[in-house]
Amino acid sequence: MRQAERANPFEWSGGHPALDLVNTLDERPSPTPIENLATYHDLTRFAALAGLLDRRTAAHLQRLDNRSGSHIVNRARKLREHLHDVLAAANSGRPARQGDLDALSAAIQAAHAARTLVSSPSPGLANRRWSPALTRGIPLHACSLAIECLLVDEDRKRIRKCSASDCDVYYLDTSKGRRRQWCSMKGCGNREKQRRWRSATR
Repeated sequence: MRQAERANPFEWSGGHPALDLVNTLDERPSPTPIENLATYHDLTRFAALAGLLDRRTAAHLQRLDNRSGSHIVNRARKLREHLHDVLAAANSGRPARQGDLDALSAAIQAAHAARTLVSSPSPGLANRRWSPALTRGIPLHACSLAIECLLVDEDRKRIRKCSASDCDVYYLDTSKGRRRQWCSMKGCGNREKQRRWRSATR
């Protein structure tokens, strides 16, 4: 498996943070996909850019030792693959494996337990804050809560996979009439059109 070399390697065509998380393993389903969550710093940067962490929290997490967070990023990659398998099953018309759902459920429960209520001046009586004792796990927990929102709140018919045969990118179809076919018109869409044109002219 290769590691990303670009300054901002993340794929942002998902339209939802949880789908963008799945797409952090780039160039699926090739034999040598590119791992964009290679380090803990990659995970915290992704969570910040995806809007799952506020700027102050993200800056603090980026100062933490990369090696000490290695088990957190390992868990995040496993969580990502459980979600990918659930999406792949739905895309194929199969029920999700209970083992994948159990793993996601456990991560989501841990994420909710990682937040505490603190007094708030407005508009509500209290706000949710991450527990200081669980600092290193915050990016993982933030991703878990995003997964919960995707699975529970989004219409499953809007969650689509790119129609290109060599692309495994998932996205939320918000197009009019739900006619979107590609993760990117400039990338896969244009490439598939060229393939069809070449096939038609042979």
